[in-house]
Amino acid sequence: MSVFAYLIGGLFLVWALLPLFKKDSTWISLHMEGEELEDRKQRVYGNIADLEFDYAMGRLSEKDFNEIRKSFLAEAGKLMQLQEQQRSSKLVEKIKVDVSQLSKQGKKSKKADDAKYCPDCGAKAKSKARFCTECGGSLA
Repeated sequence: MSVFAYLIGGLFLVWALLPLFKKDSTWISLHMEGEELEDRKQRVYGNIADLEFDYAMGRLSEKDFNEIRKSFLAEAGKLMQLQEQQRSSKLVEKIKVDVSQLSKQGKKSKKADDAKYCPDCGAKAKSKARFCTECGGSLA
């Protein structure tokens, strides 16, 4: 019975300590999705509006208002910068995909341009052929 108790206790300990090793999703990171960034930015804007309302009602001193507002504006600026980085990285990835597709199309069209046609009958001939398989005319 004591082995079972130790096993249950160990599992509980692992379960209790596991959150300490996970990445905190509340921190700003480059891996946040665009919707999360936009949501967080809107919450910061709401906090700024609430702060301005509290200051206008006389609930905050001017010093406190300026300090808190400055920190909210800095956070909003970081969020906007992260959004711009995500947009630009997505744009770079799209450009890379488009360039690779265009280069593949260019290779295909180049292969198509290498094909030979008989000047006499217009039949398509193999690229290394010297004579037409349809009419026997010279392809040189």
